[in-house]
Amino acid sequence: MANLNLIHVSKVYKGDVKAVTDFTMEIQDGEFIVFVGPSGCGKSTTLRMIAGLEDISEGELYIDNKYMNDVEPKDRDLAMVFQNYALYPYLTSYDNIAFGLRMRKIKVFEKDEKGNPIYIIDKKKIKEYQKEIASLTKELKKDVVNNKEELNEKINKLNELIKKEETSPSLEKFHLRKYTKEEIDERVNRVAKMLGISDYLSRKPGSLSGGQRQRVALGRAIVREAKVYLFDEPLSNLDAKLRAAMRVEIINLHHKLKTTFIYVTHDQVEAMTMGDRIVVMKDGFIKQIDTPTNLYDYPNNQFVAGFIGTPQMNFFDVKIQKEDRYYLYFNEETRLYINELDLKEDYKDLSSFEAVLGVRSEDIHLAKGNENSLKAVVHLVEILGSDCLVYLGLKDVDNVKEFVMKLQTRCLYQPGDIIRIAFNKENIHLFDKESENSVLIKKKGEI
Repeated sequence: MANLNLIHVSKVYKGDVKAVTDFTMEIQDGEFIVFVGPSGCGKSTTLRMIAGLEDISEGELYIDNKYMNDVEPKDRDLAMVFQNYALYPYLTSYDNIAFGLRMRKIKVFEKDEKGNPIYIIDKKKIKEYQKEIASLTKELKKDVVNNKEELNEKINKLNELIKKEETSPSLEKFHLRKYTKEEIDERVNRVAKMLGISDYLSRKPGSLSGGQRQRVALGRAIVREAKVYLFDEPLSNLDAKLRAAMRVEIINLHHKLKTTFIYVTHDQVEAMTMGDRIVVMKDGFIKQIDTPTNLYDYPNNQFVAGFIGTPQMNFFDVKIQKEDRYYLYFNEETRLYINELDLKEDYKDLSSFEAVLGVRSEDIHLAKGNENSLKAVVHLVEILGSDCLVYLGLKDVDNVKEFVMKLQTRCLYQPGDIIRIAFNKENIHLFDKESENSVLIKKKGEI
């Protein structure tokens, strides 16, 4: 397993095109992290920077506390599953899975007669020390040097480190060898059994279904036994039924391997069902990092609120007026009242301000008795077996877009029917109209 740390990571292409800006996040050992967002938000670019397939323009990447910016992809101990499977069409499933193992060499650490490690001088480390000494010496030769003593002290310490390495070597001696045929065979068959593709190992990709090809692609990654597994929209080419089945398989795979998974998708359903934590991105920026439940219940901003959840959260432009209680005006004649709002500090002393009201479809219900309510016009009804989606407009309020109410019952409304609706006020959201950030204080659940 491995932990990852991305510190102020950015990606800028030619022409000052910013794909990712100031991405900062710490990923713990064994976490299942999902990057989600619309096309072009920077999620795949971030994944490719972790993999080493894209250079990092600014910032730092650490894997297991080791600086990785300049490390070659093959030396990062990562495995990647691509959207288009990237299988070799002329190789069998067995050979596709085994390909990486055949190309790889493994370190074999050497021992002395007593079985103790053999240490040799780390020439690379000495070279780095010497390079730093040369740089400091060059600094000393300048006409004006204000910190001469400090520079000399650094040079002396570096010389001591070189002498220590030469007298007491720190690098374990090793040689590289290829995997044996027996080792490859054992690994391939074990992974194939885990993924349920043992019967397809002799087939080539052209004779496999989409789901079978994706399992082979997964097997090729898993067989490497890497520290971190990266998935770049691996299910987007599958039909809905197969995509749901593969989601379950990947979740179960994570439970078996207990390894760090980083998964990219544009599908918020995949994100919500798979991730321990989700990174929601837009235009190259992180909009929120949180658990699926917290993202759904406590979105920090209007974008996250609208992106997470099906059907999408309903939004209403309102004016908030503080009188004997809080009133939410949809227009001059149509309003709702709320006895108390736990507003953030910047909004507590305002007697009125414009905002965006967010209400999820399940938090709209049919009004009862004298309940504080609104009149709505039925536009369309979708019957989903035991559930029902009712698409509505507010009566006598022209500036409100169509919104949806979800009823956990069957309903026989017709377009044009007038009904009275109310909101579950403890679950409403309010966002600043300009910044789109939440203006309410809400206590989050446990992360």
